[in-house]
Amino acid sequence: MKNHILYIIVRVEVESKTDSLMETVAEFEQETKYSFDSTENVKVLETELLATGFNHP
Repeated sequence: MKNHILYIIVRVEVESKTDSLMETVAEFEQETKYSFDSTENVKVLETELLATGFNHP
């Protein structure tokens, strides 16, 4: 068996009531649920949310 790392990029635009981008990202990381299920031939070992943000005027 081989282990591979897959980078799956998802763009999410949000409207936030927080005071800063850091607070928005922190709340999103803590309270948003996401999952990737294993298949018959591919077992998901670990997932991690890699978050970054941009301020839009």
